[in-house]
Amino acid sequence: MTRPATAIDFSFSFENVLSLSGRDGTVTGVIRGLEEGTGSATSVEVLSNTAGFGLGEYVGSPTRNSWTVLDGNLVAFEFTELGRLNTPPEITSGNLFFDSSANPPGLEFRAILEQTPFRIIINPSGFTTEDVNLTFTRLDDDIESVPEPTSILSLLVVGAAAIGTALKRKQT
Repeated sequence: MTRPATAIDFSFSFENVLSLSGRDGTVTGVIRGLEEGTGSATSVEVLSNTAGFGLGEYVGSPTRNSWTVLDGNLVAFEFTELGRLNTPPEITSGNLFFDSSANPPGLEFRAILEQTPFRIIINPSGFTTEDVNLTFTRLDDDIESVPEPTSILSLLVVGAAAIGTALKRKQT
């Protein structure tokens, strides 16, 4: 997986009330590899689902994969992944859908995780944005600074010199 140099990652959570299979629950996961502006995610992964299905990576062969980040916030998105179009190790037993359009009215931010072979109904009636409770949280950059080998060698040389100096002083 290739990540942009300035990758922005988000966690997500939603109530899976739009599921046709009746297997609703709370779904959480991570969207990785976004940048400021509009582009594709390098990874969309479901990490947990209280209904017990659909865990895994969904960026295999998405039919839609568009995310807009503005000033570090996720403001628009369109993502559809049908698991049956994937090959392992990507998820093959689930379908994942995110959309931020206002169609139908009152259900602007919606998300659905569905087991295959169930279809995703993208314009359900009788639900609101509050029912789905889709949230995104920007994840802090967790890139740690790894010292270069020359820096480690320099640190060892300085440490050895300091120990040698301390031992000389102790002997005199």
